[in-house]
Amino acid sequence: MYNYSYVLELLRASAVDLQRNALSSNKSQIERMATERTLRNRALVITQRLQEMPEPKRHQYVAEAVRRL
Repeated sequence: MYNYSYVLELLRASAVDLQRNALSSNKSQIERMATERTLRNRALVITQRLQEMPEPKRHQYVAEAVRRL
């Protein structure tokens, strides 16, 4: 259910939402944190950890990982 492309899209959507709601003084910091390379690396790490995790915990882990962007 949670493959790399799905997790990457969740991270991209979260990054867009953060940038939209950020104060102008924080926008440059958020842009540095949410580069495409960073989002891809984070999605890769998340999907690797999901493979080792039991099914009931996966949804909660993905939600928290995307929120912590």
